[in-house]
Amino acid sequence: MRRSDLINLVLPQELLEEVLRRVGTDKRDLDACALVCTRWRALERATRRCARLPASGAHADEVVGLFAERFPALVDVSIDERLSADTGAAARPVPRSRRPGISTNPSGRRTRIYRMPRFARFISPPRSNLTTGDDGIQSTCLTDVGLTSLARGCKGLEKLSLVWCTAISSTGLVRIAENCKKLTSLDIQACYIGDPGLVAIGEGCKLLNNLNLRFVEGTTDEGLIGLVKNCGQSLVSLGVATCAWMTDASLRAVGSHCPNLEFLSLEAEHVKNEGVISVAKGCRLLKTLKLQCIGAGDEALEAIGSYCSLLESLSLNNFERFTDRSLSSIAKGCKNLTDLALNDCMLLTDKSLEFVARSCKKIARLKINGCQNMETAALEHIGRWCPGLLELSLIYCPRVRDSAFLELGRGCSLLRSLYLVDCSKIGDDAMCHIAQGCKNLTELSIRRGYEIGDKALISVAENCKSLKELSLQFCERVSDAGLAAIADGCSLEKLNLCGCQLITDKGLTFIARGCPDILFLDISVLPLIGDMGLAEIGEGCPQLKDIALSHCPGATDVGLGHLVRGCLQLQTCQLVYCKRVTSTGVATVVSSCPRLKKLLVEETKVSERTRRRAGPILSFLCTGL
Repeated sequence: MRRSDLINLVLPQELLEEVLRRVGTDKRDLDACALVCTRWRALERATRRCARLPASGAHADEVVGLFAERFPALVDVSIDERLSADTGAAARPVPRSRRPGISTNPSGRRTRIYRMPRFARFISPPRSNLTTGDDGIQSTCLTDVGLTSLARGCKGLEKLSLVWCTAISSTGLVRIAENCKKLTSLDIQACYIGDPGLVAIGEGCKLLNNLNLRFVEGTTDEGLIGLVKNCGQSLVSLGVATCAWMTDASLRAVGSHCPNLEFLSLEAEHVKNEGVISVAKGCRLLKTLKLQCIGAGDEALEAIGSYCSLLESLSLNNFERFTDRSLSSIAKGCKNLTDLALNDCMLLTDKSLEFVARSCKKIARLKINGCQNMETAALEHIGRWCPGLLELSLIYCPRVRDSAFLELGRGCSLLRSLYLVDCSKIGDDAMCHIAQGCKNLTELSIRRGYEIGDKALISVAENCKSLKELSLQFCERVSDAGLAAIADGCSLEKLNLCGCQLITDKGLTFIARGCPDILFLDISVLPLIGDMGLAEIGEGCPQLKDIALSHCPGATDVGLGHLVRGCLQLQTCQLVYCKRVTSTGVATVVSSCPRLKKLLVEETKVSERTRRRAGPILSFLCTGL
């Protein structure tokens, strides 16, 4: 076909580069392009922009350095401890440049000779290549050496993520700051970075607009203060979580030097009112605010309401000291609020949501989690005053009753998603109110809804024809009759029936025949289902990609065989504690599903042959404890 190669003969270099850029960031697609020919490989290397690299393994530094050498145009790099340079190398295919040659053995027959790829030397690293620190402990993960290679090889780097790179210090960040002047985003998680590293980033990366620090040890307020003093004007997003060193001093600096900040996520134990007030006064462009500050109270949130009038999304977590007074101030000052999440705010009552509902009529997403003093009246206010509500999540709200949903059904006709978890007083009547008023509902998720049964499902099926996702975990009153109605009225794509112990094969038959486009199915902990139900799913749901059928005592190898023969698109399968499923059934799943990526099963049910054939996709549940 070489004589018919019109693309390489006619297509100019710059146009081919643009074609490769438009391929996207998927590694498989880019690797496929690199295998076309030598020219495409060279161009692909020169234009690849994203990479996810290993941080663990004895040769992590060499792998990162090799990537920086081969792909100098990288602008988005994520270095992750969960990836290993050793195991990752073993799975790499032989590069195109080392294609198999042909030789003749003594018998005269031609044989293929595969040359060892360059990465193969990382599979069994010699102990002499392990670096040893000052404390005498050998390092088997990425160090400042690898980060320095990346900085010098990819000077156009714009986004860098370091996840659990525990051997990296300030020295590595200094090298990044010296070489990568275009850096705009830096995400550091669980790295022992000192103050000099953060200060250097501030001095060298004046374009930095996104900074995320999580579990960052070794630094103090001095590091963050030095950073924001130098590049605070460009910062738009800042996240600091679980950093014990952070105090009000850092937030005073943020308030003084970051006037353009729009996103702030803060989890800190030692921050008090003063720090939050400083941010509120200095960062008046804030649009998204996530706070978990045990030491802050009403004064801090009142300042947010007074100065942050552009606020659109607010999440308050584990506040023990603020009351309804705080939300009253926020409601008065933040009229553009669309997203509100209240998690474990024990002192809030129904009046808080009344203030919000009356003043913030743009509320579209509301989450209430563990606010035990909120009762039915709180949701009634939302139903009366927030007609644009799209998503509602109630988690452990034991005092909310069915009557609240009457107002929600009347006033929130645009509601798309409803999540109910551990709301013990909510029953069928509540669901009927929602179904009759919110006909655009596309997602309904209920967990441990012990008072919700078939009556609710029949109403949903009759009214909510757009429903795509339904989750009914441990709703013990739901039976086959409810599923029959759902299958007749809704074309589901995701269905979770985990723990609905009244469901039988008959119910699964209704779903298989009424919802042929289903992609996700969880039928775990269903003692009454067996092979017939699995066979119906296999015949009626050819698009199924994910299935969980753990703790199903009635399922056997026969049923699994029927299931996988019909569901050829299956990618993940959970298959634990099914006592009648044997190693034969596991082997059938592996051999019949060419797209399978993950199979969760007991290790004792995997034969040696299956292990050799499908080792990378097997996940084992520890049953020996």
